[in-house]
Amino acid sequence: MQPMSCTKEVVLPVDRDEAWAAVSDASALEAWLAERVELELRPGGDASFTLAGGEERRGMVEEVAPGERLTFWWWPAGGDGSRVTFELAPAVGGTRVRVTETPAGPTALATPVAAFALA
Repeated sequence: MQPMSCTKEVVLPVDRDEAWAAVSDASALEAWLAERVELELRPGGDASFTLAGGEERRGMVEEVAPGERLTFWWWPAGGDGSRVTFELAPAVGGTRVRVTETPAGPTALATPVAAFALA
């Protein structure tokens, strides 16, 4: 059985470099995804996120393809993790950003944070 995923995509009115920064730079992620972000941008790199309300999520970077794709795993304390992938592509008027969050267990999508944070 294929795991259920949550996907959202938007077209940002910026070039690909700016869109890449929005999904890969810790300070940019703090503007829209989490209150605090630490992200070691390399495969196997550590990640940590403090969400609104203080929820902590630990993570690990899986894939970095600058300007194209960023994939990481994150999980809350005591909960199932999920895989988050940001994919960038050219679009009329800017850059299409698609985020997909796929659970690793039955409770991981109780709050699909990454997909719904993308505005």
